[in-house]
Amino acid sequence: MRMSATPAVCPRCSGAFECGIGTGACWCRELDIHEITRASLTAFYEGCLCPNCLRSLHDDRPPVPSTRSFLAAQLKRKYGRRR
Repeated sequence: MRMSATPAVCPRCSGAFECGIGTGACWCRELDIHEITRASLTAFYEGCLCPNCLRSLHDDRPPVPSTRSFLAAQLKRKYGRRR
């Protein structure tokens, strides 16, 4: 019996999407995300990211060396440089 995807809300953009991790074949596992980047995302966000956000972070970022630098990059992106 195949399980269905679970309704979810992205913690990054608040968009609704279906998480397929319970089906055993989630789309997020198809992306080749560096293990350090995946660990940083897990530490920063609670729950799964939607396809658009995860692909955006995957496409726009090289592997993240640490959670701290990942968080700093996110804050800089959101708030810009303060003078």
